[in-house]
Amino acid sequence: MTGCLKNIAYGNFSNVARSHQREVSNTYSFIGTLASAEPLRSKTVLNVMDGLRSLWQGGPFLQSPRFLFFPKQLVLGTDPVALDHGLIEMIEAKRREEGAPSIFDRSAKHIKHGPELDPNFNSFIREPGHVEYASHLGLGIYDKSKIVEKTISL
Repeated sequence: MTGCLKNIAYGNFSNVARSHQREVSNTYSFIGTLASAEPLRSKTVLNVMDGLRSLWQGGPFLQSPRFLFFPKQLVLGTDPVALDHGLIEMIEAKRREEGAPSIFDRSAKHIKHGPELDPNFNSFIREPGHVEYASHLGLGIYDKSKIVEKTISL
């Protein structure tokens, strides 16, 4: 799941793709740790997430029309953890609607190498837990009951 935190971390460091190129992902602590490094931590003050068009399977490089959906929203905020938590909820809802397993499902039965054209399989274990982990590093609020949201419809 690529949202604010992963873009902050991976956009500012090199050789990061190695964190998730095999069956086991190392992104759980990796993303939050990189995003908490100075000066990123103190200089990242506004996060803008383009939710006009999104993917619910396969990641940013697959871009299969089959896995596109259109939330038709722009999300802005000062808390990357809160925004990414909302993104997780949006993707999870779409996966449930499509009958696909949760991105939190870590079972080996959902791992199969190759193009991720079957939503029941991934090339590696997904690690959306990096968002909650980042909250423990003080990068934002993960607890949905404490997140303040305001929706503006145009």
